[in-house]
Amino acid sequence: MYRLIAIIILSIGFSEIVKSQEITYNYIDSMSYHQYLQGEWDHVLQTGKIAEKSAIYFPLLYMRMGYAAFMKGNYSLSLKHYNKALKFNSYNQDALYYIAYNNTLLLRKGTAIFGSKNLSNELKTQLKINSKQFIDQIDIETSIKPTNTELRETGQYYRAGFGNRINYRWKLYQSFATYRQNMLANDSARTFGRPGLIREETFRTYLVNDFQYYIKSELFLNSKISLINALHYTKTNFDDATYKTAIFNCGLKLTEAYADYKLEINAGSMLDSLLTQVAISSTYYPFGNLKFYGNSRLSYQNRTNLSQLNYTQMFGFKLHQKVWFETHATFGQIKNLIDNESLYIYDALDKGKYRIGASLLIPFTTKFSLLTNYYFEQKKLYLQNTNYHLHSFSIGISWKL
Repeated sequence: MYRLIAIIILSIGFSEIVKSQEITYNYIDSMSYHQYLQGEWDHVLQTGKIAEKSAIYFPLLYMRMGYAAFMKGNYSLSLKHYNKALKFNSYNQDALYYIAYNNTLLLRKGTAIFGSKNLSNELKTQLKINSKQFIDQIDIETSIKPTNTELRETGQYYRAGFGNRINYRWKLYQSFATYRQNMLANDSARTFGRPGLIREETFRTYLVNDFQYYIKSELFLNSKISLINALHYTKTNFDDATYKTAIFNCGLKLTEAYADYKLEINAGSMLDSLLTQVAISSTYYPFGNLKFYGNSRLSYQNRTNLSQLNYTQMFGFKLHQKVWFETHATFGQIKNLIDNESLYIYDALDKGKYRIGASLLIPFTTKFSLLTNYYFEQKKLYLQNTNYHLHSFSIGISWKL
């Protein structure tokens, strides 16, 4: 509290001193350099604002402001200033280094790699950036999905994926998955002819078995815009029948300092009908770092005799130096919902009404991390008015090579 009051008093005093000075290039350069050497990061940023209001712009000022914001842990603000410095010289190695570093700290690995194309090999080595790598990541995921109804046994999901870095602007990702669940159908039979005869109920078990293949391409068109294309193919064995699904995803992503914006179009054949889904989403960092962040997503789906609107919200918090906690919820009917650039397709027979959950992310090292996830979903039995509850428990590991 006392520190905050002191900063406010110093800021007011600094502003009064500035008012009594003539705002010139030499004054701003001298003042900002002195503050930079003294580690007065708030004053460096304030001096920069005064300079901009006076139409005084020069690369060293933006370099100092970028470093000041970096030292304060505001990586988005640091990005803004280093990008301004880069406009004076696109080969400015210090600016390129911190732009890549800031993007890495915001988990924008692809953006960091693209931005490093003009960076020296020595600085790339310091950032551990490789523009070409046959396999640059491996991840494994598994989950179980128990329910509170005997008609739906526990579902089991397994997935493995790996990434290929083709060059500084192009990356591929591929994934293989399988899902199994036994479903019981009520084959009740009633005997007629004699009064008082009790109805006999019998159940038949149906096995749902999915085999899935997924491939995604992300191509950076420039430092801010990337083109995303993906294909998700599923072969579903249900009892004695086989169904096939092929969904194509096409999207554009715009990367800004404090947020990413994405537009996606999904289209293809699902089981026995055509499907189209359009989605807009944004991932944002209000404080310019991962201490608090969020993602909002709105999607509209149209399918033969069916349309639905879904809204998904996620908030993430840093609980510890190496522990992040996320809460998430999806509202609207969950039936054939396509999510995460079509990596996940929720094409279960029973429709969901809503879903809420939480995740825990633990990066043990810079390369190896653990993700656990839980969500609760209220669902409705197919062709019935009976609701039931599904609980999903997931665990996954990610290894960045």
